[in-house]
Amino acid sequence: MSTSTKIRRLARLLEQESAVVWAINQDDELAYLSAGCSAWLGVDGELLIGRRCKAGTPISGDPLDLIAASLSPPPGFYSRGTASLRLHPPQSGGALRPETKEVRYVRVGSSENRFTLGIAGLFEDRQVDPEIQDAVAVRQRLDQWRQRQAGLGSYLLIGTSREAEKMRRRTEIACSVRTHVNLFQSSGGGAELLATHVHQRSAPGEPLIRIDGPLMDAELLDASVMPLINRLSDSESATGSILFNQLNRTSLPTQQRLLSLLESYPNRLRLIAICETVPQLTNHKTLSDEPRSPTHSSEVIDPRLSDLLDTIQITLAMLSARVEDLQLIAMAILGQYRVTGRFSAERISRPALDALVYYPWPNNFHELEETIRYASQNAIGEAIRVEDLPLSVRSFRPSSPKVKKQIQSLDEQVKQYEKSLLYEAMNAANQNRAEAARSLGISRSRLLRKLDSFEAEQMPKRSES
Repeated sequence: MSTSTKIRRLARLLEQESAVVWAINQDDELAYLSAGCSAWLGVDGELLIGRRCKAGTPISGDPLDLIAASLSPPPGFYSRGTASLRLHPPQSGGALRPETKEVRYVRVGSSENRFTLGIAGLFEDRQVDPEIQDAVAVRQRLDQWRQRQAGLGSYLLIGTSREAEKMRRRTEIACSVRTHVNLFQSSGGGAELLATHVHQRSAPGEPLIRIDGPLMDAELLDASVMPLINRLSDSESATGSILFNQLNRTSLPTQQRLLSLLESYPNRLRLIAICETVPQLTNHKTLSDEPRSPTHSSEVIDPRLSDLLDTIQITLAMLSARVEDLQLIAMAILGQYRVTGRFSAERISRPALDALVYYPWPNNFHELEETIRYASQNAIGEAIRVEDLPLSVRSFRPSSPKVKKQIQSLDEQVKQYEKSLLYEAMNAANQNRAEAARSLGISRSRLLRKLDSFEAEQMPKRSES
């Protein structure tokens, strides 16, 4: 009997029993959905055939893609060949959301011609690897975040911490209106990535000039923004933006020239500034009475320029202050690297995640990005292990507080030394006090007084009635 005839017979049996079954081919695409599966999902199964069905891959906004992705087996499935999972697929259009079902996944065939069966039913023997279960939970949280916050884009804003929520609120405002924006960050905070995102959302298609503040003087600034200034001069309806990195490290004459340009094209030339720390303000008298070299890094901001930037200010919290967000951020970065197709790791093991949480991240998001990239290159399986992490991260141990050493007074130390000498002499003389006194070069009566005083110290004191 031919294989195709056997498959048709199997399909008829599945249809008769209204079984909820689907098949995923070797290319991780849906190849078959039973009628019972279509009824469970509330969508025509033919519309899902050929759609991507693999854990960890990017998900588009198409509701059918979301449904197809929800049917994928959990991370780590292909190394074991079997897995169980509780599935609650998203709803389709106006239909009710499908009920939650227990699903057993089974890999059939070799690695080259394999396919995967998903079978929904009642499986009381389900045993899930806790680490795989954690990876599935993280994946689901990431998918939910992408659906809710798709407009925000940057992984810098992922998380449930108070700092993440504050950053999201201010970023949403900055993306909704075209105005001057000031971002504050510590070293490696990723502000330039967020600033670019804000510009693209608030002024799509508008030209953006990037300026590196510490290397800039007034003349070089003019030369750098000349194409944008020419555009604004040629048309009264033209607009443009300047992304000024490390504004607080820019010389005051350069800041004044920047201010002059902004005042020459009000509402048309927009400034997105990045400061490494909250800058100090200086007054006009300081500006005029203490001239500085154009290349001098001021670490202060002209108050008139600061007034322009007061409208929207976004402070990027340190990664070390967002420990509860770190797991999601790390997985989001890993997902971005996986999209390139150069790395095979699809999750981070629990011990490796613990190592990431312990580490203080002095260089912030930039260091985390480099760590995930390094670990992805070293990983030889589906999970990043502790040994795949850089040595500085995997060997870090939180320092324990130092206990202050108790220092005895000189008299107390002399007394303890004297006591040890006396007892040592007594032991050497077999408790003969006269012989012990002679060996120490003191009188017998002095030895007795010393011994009596030491014994009196060891006797418990009587409480006074």
